Amino acid sequence: MTPAAIPTTARKSREIKALTGLRGVAALYVVFFHANGLVAFPSLIKPFIRHGYMAVDLFFILSGFVMAITYADWFRDGFSLKNFKQFLLVRLARIYPLYILMTLITAVAITTVLSDTYRFDDDVLRALPFNITMTHVWGLAYSIVPPSWSISTEWAAYLLFPFSIMLAMWMPRRYALMGTAVAFAVLTSVAFGPFWMTHTHHHAGQLDVVHSYAPGTLLRCLASFYIGLVAFRFKDLIPARASGLFLLIALVLLCYKATDLWLIAAFAGLIMSLSHDEGLVARLLQSRITYWLGVISFALYLVHDLIQKIILKSLPAWGLAGNISRLNWALISIALSIGIAAVTHYYYEKPSRIWARNLIKRLENRKPVFTRENYGKLVGFVRDLTVRPSPPPAE
Repeated sequence: MTPAAIPTTARKSREIKALTGLRGVAALYVVFFHANGLVAFPSLIKPFIRHGYMAVDLFFILSGFVMAITYADWFRDGFSLKNFKQFLLVRLARIYPLYILMTLITAVAITTVLSDTYRFDDDVLRALPFNITMTHVWGLAYSIVPPSWSISTEWAAYLLFPFSIMLAMWMPRRYALMGTAVAFAVLTSVAFGPFWMTHTHHHAGQLDVVHSYAPGTLLRCLASFYIGLVAFRFKDLIPARASGLFLLIALVLLCYKATDLWLIAAFAGLIMSLSHDEGLVARLLQSRITYWLGVISFALYLVHDLIQKIILKSLPAWGLAGNISRLNWALISIALSIGIAAVTHYYYEKPSRIWARNLIKRLENRKPVFTRENYGKLVGFVRDLTVRPSPPPAE
C-alpha cells in the first residue's frame, strides 16, 4: 500500500460484537451515573453508581482500540494527507449529524424552557461556535450538551491519530510501551494534580475531570485513547478466557474509591480479552439486548441528559413530585432515554450517517475542475481575449 492510496480497511474490518455490547453497557452506566441528579440511589449500590464517570474512560480506551482495528493500516507507511482527510471525513460522518442536532436543540432549551434548570456558566451565543466546531473543551467554552465534553476531547484525539497510531503500532515495541508509561503518568497527574490542572476537587473520584478550561480534561482523553491503541497491538497477549477475571477485577474496583488508575489497566485488559469475541463474558455482551444497546449507545449518550433535565423540571410543575418516588422517576427517565435514543438512532442518526457517507463518496468521485488539460484551455482562452489582433496591412 502506498501512502497516497485510500485504503478500504474501514469497510472490510470485522465487527467485534462483544465490544459493541460493552459500549452499550458503558453508555447505560453513564445514564445511571447522571440519574444521581434525580435521586439518591440505595446506599448498597451508591459507591458503584458514583463511579459511573469511569465508563467514559472505558469509552476512550475502547475507541482507541476500535480506531486501531479499523484505521491502523491507513498510516502504516507514514503520514498521508489524503488518508488523513479521508479519516476525518469518515469520523465526521459518524458522529457529527447527531451531535450538531443535539447541540442546537439543547442551545434552544437552555435559552428558553430550561433556562432555570441548566447550570450554564457561559453565554450560549459565545459558546455556540466552539461547540459547533467541537473545540469547546480545548479551553474555549463550556459544553452546551454536558456529555459532549468527551466528544470534543475525542475530536482532538482524531486530529492526532496519524501520529499516535504510528507510535503505538508501527514503531518498535519499546517506543510504544514508553508511550504507554507516559500515558499513565499523564493520568496520574490528572488524578493527583493541582487545581489548575483539573479545576475541580474530584467530587466523584480521581479522574472525574470534565471542566472545559482544565488541561486535565483533554489529557484524560488523549492518554486513555492512546492506551487503547497500544492495547490493540498487544491484544494477543491476553486470551479470551481471561475476560471473566478482568470483568471481576473491574467490578470490584468500581465499588471502592481511589481505584481509578487501576481501573484504566483493568479496562484495557478486559477489552483485549473480549477482542477475541469468545468466552462466556463475550457471549453475554453479544446477546440481543446488550448488543442492541451498543448499536444505539451514541444516541443514548447524547440524548439522556436533556431528557433527565426535562423530567427534573417537570415533576414540580405537573404536581407529580410527591406522587411517585424519585427513584421510580429516575428509572422512568432511564427507560425514556433508551426509547428516545432508539427512535433517534433509527430515524435520524443512521439515515443521516448514510447520507453523509454517500456525500463523501460523491465528492471523492467528482472529477476535478482544473485538470492539466482544462488549465491549458483556460490559458489559451485568456490569451485570445487579451492579445489584440494585428491591424491589416495598408494598401
